Amino acid sequence: MTAVGCGFEALNVPELLILSTMFNADHSPITIHYRPRNRNTYITITHNGEVCVRTPIKNEQRIRTILRERERWIRSKLIAIASAPLLHHTLGETIRFRGECIPLAQLPNLLESIQKVKNSSNIEKYYNDFYKNEALLTLPSRVSHYARKMNLHPKEIRFKKMRRRWGSCNSDGIVTLNTMMMQLTYEHIDYIIVHELAHLRHMNHSKDFHDLVRSILGNEKLLRRELKQIRIG
Repeated sequence: MTAVGCGFEALNVPELLILSTMFNADHSPITIHYRPRNRNTYITITHNGEVCVRTPIKNEQRIRTILRERERWIRSKLIAIASAPLLHHTLGETIRFRGECIPLAQLPNLLESIQKVKNSSNIEKYYNDFYKNEALLTLPSRVSHYARKMNLHPKEIRFKKMRRRWGSCNSDGIVTLNTMMMQLTYEHIDYIIVHELAHLRHMNHSKDFHDLVRSILGNEKLLRRELKQIRIG
């Protein structure tokens, strides 16, 4: 079973990124994916600041040498990620919802729940439960709308919180949507839905795939570019 995601990951910058702007090719943590069929070594920086290497090389020291040659580029990418826009909310006071940061007073049920707890991790759990409930209430009808429009119907739709992806679609026809999508505007939510449905026909990010998405959402390039710059927070 293979899975294809949004072509971008939800930005969720860990504490590691504070140090990763000082990336050291000899010592900083990296993720190595051994790919014996690759002819070349490929370095990517995920949107949460992880340095990933896909390579046919098994010797880590050789890989570190390649990283030294690209160290300036890696640092520039990490700095760009760190400066990406973030809609801040203050835990227990405001919440990021539908593209805005709103006072909890506008959501009295949620406010009442979190007033009973003082532990920040418990408050965050209430936030996550809120996003999940909103996703279950809101997203199925939007998925159905675009599924009919595209004549592409998933075998199953799943909802869960994900650290790195806004959504994914696997070869079994199962579409998974990140409940944290409820932080986004409806325009961005619709883009993610259309993007994942398009993977039911094209399990890749080919020109045909993007043409299909664009046939439904004419401003898909803009939305895709905007989503690459949005960090979950």
